[in-house]
Amino acid sequence: MHVICTGISGTGRLDWLRQVVALARGNNLDVKLYDVTETMFEIGRAVGEPVEEETILDMFPRALVLLRAAALEQICSSIQADPDRDWILNTHAVFRWKNTLISGFDPHYLGRLDPHLFVTVTIGVKTTLARLKSQERWAQLREQDVLTWREEEQFFTEQMARIHRKPQLLLPRSISPHEGFRALFEPSRTRAYLSYPMQHVPPDKERGLAEFKARLAEDIVVFDPADVNDFLVEDRLDASRTDGSVALASLRDGETRGPRRDPLQQHIADQIVERDYKLIAQSDIVVVFYDVAVPSPGVISEMKFALESGKQVYGVWLPDNEPSVFFTRYCSVWFGSTEALFAHLAERGIAASASADLQTGVEHDSTVAVPQRQALA
Repeated sequence: MHVICTGISGTGRLDWLRQVVALARGNNLDVKLYDVTETMFEIGRAVGEPVEEETILDMFPRALVLLRAAALEQICSSIQADPDRDWILNTHAVFRWKNTLISGFDPHYLGRLDPHLFVTVTIGVKTTLARLKSQERWAQLREQDVLTWREEEQFFTEQMARIHRKPQLLLPRSISPHEGFRALFEPSRTRAYLSYPMQHVPPDKERGLAEFKARLAEDIVVFDPADVNDFLVEDRLDASRTDGSVALASLRDGETRGPRRDPLQQHIADQIVERDYKLIAQSDIVVVFYDVAVPSPGVISEMKFALESGKQVYGVWLPDNEPSVFFTRYCSVWFGSTEALFAHLAERGIAASASADLQTGVEHDSTVAVPQRQALA
């Protein structure tokens, strides 16, 4: 697998990629990790013109382009010398510097690199800002700047992938290296978006969601919208599991009660929606865990988007009352228990662990599966 990985500063993706590569090597894969920035620094030191991290973006533009080109030439030569080796190339797509954009990568080299996959690593805006504030060169950044830069990084990476007709994944930095390894190096493994209500859930309620997700993730790459939270610093141990939409819903615009949020809050809200839709688009299926009787517009919107994008939507309805007609309309098939869902996934060859449960005699009530239309093979 040949992977180009991008992300803005502050994501901590290089350390994460090192862990992913270590896991890959532990699985008998020969994987090399390249970092464009580190290679640029090495070249500067080698010719007696060291480059400082704090000032590299202030270099004369032509000199910066030439130094980056030298780094990419060196990386391309290494890759072409061992074409059978797997590799990950860590780079930036763009930098937002002094209210302008600076390229972080030269697309000219994509023809020589011929990547199989593009990946963008992302984290919450407050987490990014908290990390970057400790570095003097980024001290002037505001939340709005980080939101814009994060959006640009994702967009330019998507454009490179689209031009070269290659897939592109958005991966939250909070996922484990093991999950990252499976997403990058096991492309045939099923990918699922996990949709569930985030509002109207008592904070102390034991809802069984964590156990459900863990069981699903035994055999499936799971994309969870709560893996990116734009309202909390995710590094904190007490950070709640939500994408921030709960906090957003509870906000008021200062002293007003008008129908519009302030621009920053609206920017965050729009990115939450687009990010969740992106995670759905890169998934094979959508699994809905619905455990509250109150309708969730977010969940229904995700189900509708998924179904109309050609995804199979598997719903689990757990409240005692009958499900909403909107819930059932946007399900490919829905179930009255989690066990019935896993039995169905096992029968379709999607979840091997559920199949193992069946073989050991665990009972599953598959009679509650209610198809909404003919299942697509």
